[in-house]
Amino acid sequence: MKLIIGLGNIGKKYVNTRHNIGFLCLEKLAHKHNLDFESSKYYFHIKHKTSLLLMPKTYMNRSGDAYKHAVSKYGCFDEVLVVMDDIDLPVGSFKILPRGGSGGHNGLNSILAEADDIDIARIRIGIGKPESNTREYVLDTFTADESKAINEVLDIIVKWIDLYSQTGVKSLLDEYSKWKRKPIPSESDGIDRPKEEKV
Repeated sequence: MKLIIGLGNIGKKYVNTRHNIGFLCLEKLAHKHNLDFESSKYYFHIKHKTSLLLMPKTYMNRSGDAYKHAVSKYGCFDEVLVVMDDIDLPVGSFKILPRGGSGGHNGLNSILAEADDIDIARIRIGIGKPESNTREYVLDTFTADESKAINEVLDIIVKWIDLYSQTGVKSLLDEYSKWKRKPIPSESDGIDRPKEEKV
């Protein structure tokens, strides 16, 4: 079984904030399939195809605790994918990487600390970089224009997570690579397509 973790913070004051983009993505996927998350002590979860979708209830900085307890309950997962925000990418852009460091993201850093050096794929969704006060920025809600761009991105990512849920990271990376090569002008959908990178 594969594990897909959407990162965010629980509580009404964090709903629809930039830092909760991982939650927004998995909630959109659940809505698409008319699924309801179940609640346990450390996370909300749903089984979908051959994957477990998980949203930690531990707050961002302790996301690794939710990961650790999921492993304790279900055993080692075949693959792990994390969906997260990235302030170094503009709104409307995203990157998919098969492995790597935390990039300074506290939620991913917490998971990596518990993961015993396994490869963890990640979908980094751009939320834009603030001019000042990063903490206030990431905990603020999206503007109307940002929400439009984010929803377009999430529509694409949800489709690919569906594929990943059944097939795995290789198919996800193949689809991402093909998508980046499509000659679609950015003005047609407002999405900034990242350049191909070697990993």
